[in-house]
Amino acid sequence: MPMTYVCSPLSAPTRAERLANAAKACTYMALAENEFGGRAVAPHAFLPYLLDDTVPAERALALEFGQKLLGMCTQMVVFGSYISDGMKGEIATAEKMGIPIHYRPALFHQAVGGERHAV
Repeated sequence: MPMTYVCSPLSAPTRAERLANAAKACTYMALAENEFGGRAVAPHAFLPYLLDDTVPAERALALEFGQKLLGMCTQMVVFGSYISDGMKGEIATAEKMGIPIHYRPALFHQAVGGERHAV
């Protein structure tokens, strides 16, 4: 089954805000599955419940997991016009691997705790 990697912001000043962004990633997975079929994956939709993004070693582990999961995907969808540092790394990896990238800024729901971004 083809998989689509969902790329969207996670980082935010508080845990509650990070969890809100994780919940938005779940919505983005549903949107990606509706648009492209197959399975959509967003590790940042569930890893914040297991790992602490503010602890460098745990953040590194989460980013590594995301990179490995990305390698199993056939495409990537980037939600939003704001690109976080974590997203930049994911996009760069997808480009290096030749994974097609689709941008959906119009479907963006502003990341909680992030900067104010155009919707």
